[in-house]
Amino acid sequence: MSWIIGIAVVIGLAIAISWRIAGRNEIPLTAEVRKAEASGETLPLEPGELYFTRRGPADGPVVVMIHGFGTPHMVFEQNADALAAAGFHVVLFDHFGRGWSDRPPARYDADFYDRELSGLLDALALKEPLALVGYSMGGVIAAEFAERHPERLTALVLFAPAGLALEPFLGKILGRLLRIRLLGDWLWRLRARALLLGDPQFTKPPSDPTRCLQGDDTIQMRYRGYFPALLQTWRHLPMEDRDAVFGSASKKVPMLAFFGDRDQTIGIESEARLRRVAPHARVEMIEGGTHGLLYEMHDTVNPLMIDFLRSNTH
Repeated sequence: MSWIIGIAVVIGLAIAISWRIAGRNEIPLTAEVRKAEASGETLPLEPGELYFTRRGPADGPVVVMIHGFGTPHMVFEQNADALAAAGFHVVLFDHFGRGWSDRPPARYDADFYDRELSGLLDALALKEPLALVGYSMGGVIAAEFAERHPERLTALVLFAPAGLALEPFLGKILGRLLRIRLLGDWLWRLRARALLLGDPQFTKPPSDPTRCLQGDDTIQMRYRGYFPALLQTWRHLPMEDRDAVFGSASKKVPMLAFFGDRDQTIGIESEARLRRVAPHARVEMIEGGTHGLLYEMHDTVNPLMIDFLRSNTH
């Protein structure tokens, strides 16, 4: 019996030590850090401070851009610049748990993200109908918001939206294990950084600097709370088989969706499924497009997006 207790103690110590080592370099994201490092503003919402920036003419039609799972608002840099130059007033923000926003411990589910977006619009007094642009996980959030609050929107643009068919980008087995409390928390603590840094956006050198992320996506990883927020999102925000939500949203709000035929994160099946459940939507398959098609092929997608928004905003 004593040897069983001894093994349990050793395992417990190993887990505790590895947990401590994995997060040893993370520091708190404070107001002072944010003021020194970021150029935007924050809004005090119920979960904490939400970071946002604006660009484009103040009196232009409003477009709010919703980023995805791990990369903050800078993922839209090339698209936001084009929208601003075309006369739109663009609002970009970082989800709670990402970028320069606070990282509250919370259940990051569909209701949480709906409150986050509603809180942003209300705090900025954006009462007139506006357009949403959602990328990847942001596509699920945007479609859900359109389904719940169609009166607040004029148009919906989706880049490589999750919510239909999702490739196992975290791995089939690991993805399931991460949903198990305690075990999943420990595995994520140990493996999250390596998994995310293995993304092609970090490992593939850009041949054209204008067609890659405009900023350092790893800065946000320095601050405590980023990785737990991702894990809670993975556990609580359904990112597959939301076909009914997209179908309902497309009936209520004009929808344009872009997919890439080389996207290894959003299954190519997603394009066919969206066409089937949302026949009212305009769907564009971009030849050669990867999951980063919005910045890698911005010169292709931006004109289509701008024309669509001009036809559906006021």
